[in-house]
Formats: sequence, structure tokens, C-alpha cells
Amino acid sequence: MRGGSPNGAVLAVLLFARVHDTGDQPMTASRPTLLAVCTIPPWPVTNGYALRVFNLLRELAEDWAITLIASPPDVQGEEIPLPLARYIPLDLQGAGLSYPWRFDQRPLRAAVEMAVKAYQPQRAIVWRGGEAAWFDAPNFPPGVVDLIDCTPLDLWRGFIAQRGLRVRYRKLREIGVSARFAARAARSFSSVVCAGEKDAAWLRWVGRCVGRGSSVHVISNGVVLPDGPSAGGQAPKPTLSFVGTLNFEPNVDAAFFLAREIWPVIKAACPDAELVIAGRNPTPEIQALARLPGIEVQANAPDMNVVLSRSWVSIAPMRSGVGVKNKVLEAWACSRPVVLTPLAVNGLMLPAGHERLMGADHKAMAQAVIGLFRTPAEALRMGREARDHVGQHYTWKNSAARVDALLRNAAPDELAHSADGLGGPRAAAPADAA
Repeated sequence: MRGGSPNGAVLAVLLFARVHDTGDQPMTASRPTLLAVCTIPPWPVTNGYALRVFNLLRELAEDWAITLIASPPDVQGEEIPLPLARYIPLDLQGAGLSYPWRFDQRPLRAAVEMAVKAYQPQRAIVWRGGEAAWFDAPNFPPGVVDLIDCTPLDLWRGFIAQRGLRVRYRKLREIGVSARFAARAARSFSSVVCAGEKDAAWLRWVGRCVGRGSSVHVISNGVVLPDGPSAGGQAPKPTLSFVGTLNFEPNVDAAFFLAREIWPVIKAACPDAELVIAGRNPTPEIQALARLPGIEVQANAPDMNVVLSRSWVSIAPMRSGVGVKNKVLEAWACSRPVVLTPLAVNGLMLPAGHERLMGADHKAMAQAVIGLFRTPAEALRMGREARDHVGQHYTWKNSAARVDALLRNAAPDELAHSADGLGGPRAAAPADAA
């Protein structure tokens, strides 16, 4: 991990020939400078990683002059959709670019070294995959690493859930590697951020092993409220929706659990009910669920808000995975109550009175859906409560305000009003916004 690429001079020429000085942010003394690094393209927003990075950058750009180093999107030539001071696209090679031990870190390390030297940023925010560039790099700017979720926990749950010996062995090996990287991240950054409390508990345990347990903070995702109470017309029949990326292992497992165990109980009690499973890139097995009675599978729906607004109730029957379930926030934002498992609540605060919609098994979840189908006025009321709850606690502005405060206090020997020109932080979000 030490040093830059052996072809650093060549990389410098190629890299800085591609720098986009956008001119969208004035470089004034009142605007502090921030280096942002992510290894997954932050746009277009087609996954949870890009959703978090894109929206936090958009909000932080109101107060910071941002230089972004990021993997470029697959579609080239489009206008940069963020108000950045400059954008440096960096092509990284390898599978699993959000796992820093799975790809060659030297080009990333060299790019950061050159950006630090050329632009002298005062702070840094680094998303999962880029954290190893800061290991043993005392001259890099202090800052925050946003791990989004806890990779050791994710691998552990995968190890428990998998049956194949080869897959279980691979996940077991990576648990130790990922824990060591998390510990080094805790030593290399002033703060470690993740989106859920269960993830934070694991990361705090890892951090305590290196005396940095208190550096872990929970900052949940936000959501954009659709215009109006809903983005489309409600279906005439009682309709349940499940949304998400449908080739992502935890969503695939949840869809099978829903279709094979929960849905038959609902369908028996409400024969006219319909289930819509919608999302990106459904596997052939997910598409085959449309053969079951009352189930529709929508592949790559252009507007998920329309799908959610058509439903009476949404569901998040998650049994694996880590981090915040954006599907829950999105359904709440569309004024839809959500029936969910305890795991799907990670990183979220339920609206008051919605605890009864949380079920630990298929029978409890089915009965919660049936109860809402039979009392549509109650479902509408709980949907309005959910939307109000999101507007109060889960905006991206609130989440970015908490990141902003951590960035401004990243160096213990510098106060927010010191000579480094950072000025005071934006108004912090309420503590319960996490």
C-alpha cells in the first residue's frame, strides 16, 4: 500500500489531461476545499452506493468547493450533474471496486497524491473502496470515511446464509481481511460513518480493538419527497409492492420469501389482491415468479414512485443484508405504510404507532398486510404519517449537515473558526435524524 504507481509520471499526464474544471463553484476564501473520493460511479443513480454519494455531494457542494476523484460512468460525454469545482475521472480495474482489497490500489493512491499536491484540499470525504489510499498517508488531508455499511457484518451474514462450502469458505476468509481494513480505516480518519446502527455496533467493536471505537457515527440515508402526496394513482384492487435491485442477493432472497411463504397467506385471505415485484435486472428465477397467482414482475420500471403509489401497502421482508433499506424510505416518501422485518429497520426510526407493522416471521407479516388491506382508510392514514415522518427526519440536507459537522471538526487541533478558513458549520440535523 505504500507509494504510488510505478508509472506515476505517465498517470499524472493522463489523469490531469482529463480534469474537468467545471466552474460551477466559485473558489473564494469563504468556501473551504474538500477532496471527495469514490470508486463506484456516483451517477447515474442506479444503486444504493451511488444514491448516497450523489445526494451527499449535492448537498455538501452548497458549502464546499469539491474536487471529486471517481470512477467514470459507463455513459460518456454527458454533462456532469453535480456542482463540483472539478471532476477527475479515474478508470480502476478489477471486480468489486467497493472492496479495497480486491483491486490494485496504486492508481488510486497516485491520483490522490497528485490531487493533494495540486489543489491542497483542507478536508476529505472518502467512500467505501477508497479508504485504503489513506493508510500510512500522514500528509493526506484529515477527514471522514463513509463505509455506508459494515462489510464484515455483511460477509458474516452471507457466511451463515450460504450452503455451498466453497462460497462459505471464501466469505469466511474475507471476514478477517475486511475487519483488518475497517480497523485501519478507523485509525486513518477522524470519523467513520455508516448508515445503520447494527453496522455501527460491529464497526465500534472493530474500532475499539485499535482504540477508536468512539469515532464511529450513524448517519442515515435521506430520500427525496415526490411532488404531492403520491406520484400516481392507487390501484383499484388491494395491491402490495416489493421494490429493489432484483439481482442483489438479499433482495432475491426476500422476493422468494415473499412469493413463496408470505404471499400465499395473503392471497388466501384476500383473493383479489395483487403483488407487484419491481426493480432493476431481475434474475430469471425472479421473473419466473410472475407465473404464480396474483404476482406481476416489472423489470426496470422507469419510475419506481409510480409503482409505489399504485400499491396500497409496501413490504420489506429482508432476511439478509446490511445498511439502510432505501426501499422503506422510498415507500414512506410516497405515503405508503411498510410492513417489514426487524432487520429492515436497521438505521431507521419507525413512525409512531407503526411498530405493529414489524413482523419476525411470514405469518406475522402476512397478517399485518391483510389488516391494512381490510382497512384501507387506516392504510391511507398510516401512509400520510410515514410521509410526514420522512420529511421531518430523513432529508438528505439533514444527513449532509451531520457529515459537514464531522468534516469541520476532523482535525482536533483546529477549531471551526481557526485560520484554515473553514468557518462555522451549517446547522446540524437533530440527533434523532440518524
